Amino acid sequence: MPNKDLRTALKVAISANLGWGFELFDLVVYLYVANTIAPLFFPAIDKTASLLEFLLTLVVGYFARPLGGIFFGHYGDRIGRKRLWFISLLGMGLVTIFMGFLPTYNQIGILATVLLVILRILQGFFLAGEWGGGMTLVTEFAPDKLRGFLGGLQQGGAALGLIFAVIANEVALALAPGTAFQTLGWRIMFWFGAIPLIIALAVRWKVGESLEWLTKVADKPEKIPIATVFRRWWKMVVIATIVLFANGSIYYGIIAYMPTFLALHTSLSSYEIDNIVLATNLIWLFVSPLTGYLSDILRIRKLLIGILGFVIGVLVYPIISLLYTGSYILGIIAGIVMGFLFAFQYSIFPAWLSENISTNVRYSYIAFSINLGVAFSSFAPYIVTALGLALNNAVLGIATFDISAAIIGGIIALLSPRDKVGTSLQ
Repeated sequence: MPNKDLRTALKVAISANLGWGFELFDLVVYLYVANTIAPLFFPAIDKTASLLEFLLTLVVGYFARPLGGIFFGHYGDRIGRKRLWFISLLGMGLVTIFMGFLPTYNQIGILATVLLVILRILQGFFLAGEWGGGMTLVTEFAPDKLRGFLGGLQQGGAALGLIFAVIANEVALALAPGTAFQTLGWRIMFWFGAIPLIIALAVRWKVGESLEWLTKVADKPEKIPIATVFRRWWKMVVIATIVLFANGSIYYGIIAYMPTFLALHTSLSSYEIDNIVLATNLIWLFVSPLTGYLSDILRIRKLLIGILGFVIGVLVYPIISLLYTGSYILGIIAGIVMGFLFAFQYSIFPAWLSENISTNVRYSYIAFSINLGVAFSSFAPYIVTALGLALNNAVLGIATFDISAAIIGGIIALLSPRDKVGTSLQ
């Protein structure tokens, strides 16, 4: 196989970063406006009950992700990565923009709720192809000794999603201040997604096909790639699913849930909450490539993932406690610490996953495993909210769930095969 060009690999990684940022924007904007639009689609006497019902739609959408992973992985492994990767981004973008046009429960009754759930399912389906495709393409284009760095660059796009959401929120508040946000502002946030979508599609259009796939798979693709994955690599599917569940629980239980949590339990202004979220994700965005590169230099991946699981588990309670104080400065400090730790572990996943699987089924394996794990982690916002109510302590509700998830994920990561850092892909 010809030597891999770093310049081309960087272009693919940047495209993946932008696409993943836009796709995560589509999902986190849904959480960002949860307190506002929950009563519009799930009217209830109690505000928290309405929010809990709304958060269950997050779960419904996420369980469409493993199905999307099988679909996009199947065709991505059989006919090529690029086309399926492009389709997933376009589909996700259109669904999100449509969300901004939905009529509310007061306007058309239960049909509004049904339409919202259908669009959430479609979001989850298309998202599966984006994330799995991005990890697959970036690591296949990457030079062998830089898979951690370029995978980290791609993963930093998730932070970009929340940064987009902060910008969209500020734009919406400016254009529809006060009570107008409840009728128009939340819609503007969904419509705002058209801007990063156009940028991401323009960049992605110029990305070529993976040489790994062209030289190793194109002439002899697997008939049913996911069946081969289950037959030969089922242990890795279990390990990857649990590790991604643990990591996703931290993300959805703390980072993506942060705007909702701070709005519910502190008196911080929308501007201050936006800045805490922005600080958390700016650290994540810029640290991710560096920590991914550190795994290239140290030539260890699974040990780092395991250690970071334990470290995050130990620090969850202090970090949530700082957020709960309602102090603007302490909130920023807590967000920065969590952003760094989460980015460190998250940045290693693409290289770790790619190096443990064969090229002929890589897209199917990655897309299914990560999306199944994250589907289970989508219960996190609902669980931490319900635990907080049951324990009469919001901080303890989050900590109980996320400490357990982080430590379990760290232990399971250590059971994965020996690292193959710097070697050619299978």
